Amino acid sequence: MPAHVGCYPNPMERMTLRLAHRPVEAREEASPTGFVELESGSSRAVLLTPSVIDSQRSYPLITVFHGAGRQDEMLVKACRDQPDSRQALFLIPRSVEPTWDLIAGGGGQPDLEFLEYAWDLVYRRYPIDPGRQVLMGYSDGASYALSLALSNPGFFDAGLCWAAGFASMDRNAVGAQDKRTRFYLEYGTADPLFPFDQIALPMRENLERAGYRVQFSVDEGGRHWPSGAFQGEALDWYFETSDGI
Repeated sequence: MPAHVGCYPNPMERMTLRLAHRPVEAREEASPTGFVELESGSSRAVLLTPSVIDSQRSYPLITVFHGAGRQDEMLVKACRDQPDSRQALFLIPRSVEPTWDLIAGGGGQPDLEFLEYAWDLVYRRYPIDPGRQVLMGYSDGASYALSLALSNPGFFDAGLCWAAGFASMDRNAVGAQDKRTRFYLEYGTADPLFPFDQIALPMRENLERAGYRVQFSVDEGGRHWPSGAFQGEALDWYFETSDGI
């Protein structure tokens, strides 16, 4: 696992999205709600929606990235009540390899290509607010979320990251002035994999130095496993500080 801290151009991988938000397509049948499975080749994701979709409003879209080892099923269970309580859609993808393509390497970017496919499909089927798209990630998933957000300036409203170990910025995004994306970072002070002083504090400092707003949460004594409070506190922070309805 890379242990680089901060933002740097990575000439080997594309992280800029070939994607644009689009309005919902007119269809005779309503789009499915609740638990919706998305698949393309060997890639898959679960979309969790509110039980009732109001076509007259738009909804936040929160994409949740697992850590190394693909704990997507655990995240689906953890998020199952969130769509109705938050009035938002939650997309939980599974990496093709045990971790995300930016980290796994091996040629090709099946995870990024699937995300573009899945997001485009969600846009066409559900009323998504383009200004309230959020990335949430854990460990490797947090590094992936952070890298996506930094490589697509202004596309995402916020990144909620637990124990991000590094950030890789697509060279095409270097120098971009849009700093709208906000970040919520949490780290454990006793994390043996990502030492707090060597990873957490420099990550916050580098993002702030680059001009981003950072909410920094410290899990005192926490090791390399998310605190039970992270998901709720990070989402509370986002929805309490969001400008949306």
